[in-house]
Amino acid sequence: MKNSKYGMLGIVVGALALLLALVHFWAGPFSAQPTLETVVAQKAASIRSAALDALTGKEPVNESAVVHWNADKISDVVTAVLGGLAVIFAVLSLVQKEPSRVAGGAAVLGISAIAFQFIAMYAMALLVVLLIAAVISSLGIG
Repeated sequence: MKNSKYGMLGIVVGALALLLALVHFWAGPFSAQPTLETVVAQKAASIRSAALDALTGKEPVNESAVVHWNADKISDVVTAVLGGLAVIFAVLSLVQKEPSRVAGGAAVLGISAIAFQFIAMYAMALLVVLLIAAVISSLGIG
């Protein structure tokens, strides 16, 4: 284990990435966020007006979203970078013929941190889509 410098570094970095992902999930969001009702209402109104514009033959308005950096976005990026670094250190550990358990631990921690972010993000996106569909159907649009 003393010769497993890349593997141990990967384990430390991967553990930090997973810890940051868990803290951000349970303690976050750290930046001010609009309420869920506001987001759903804005999306439902936007969908309704776009549908009415399409039915009347008006040209759709193409709006591009502006990316704003805040504490939550920075936390997401840092978690992904740390998880990626853990996987890279795991590969370097294997290349240097360090014990495979150390390299595997680094890889599992890095991949887990990245996967946790994606799973949490897609679960929340699915929840928002279901809520928007429920609001639209209650308005009698869909």
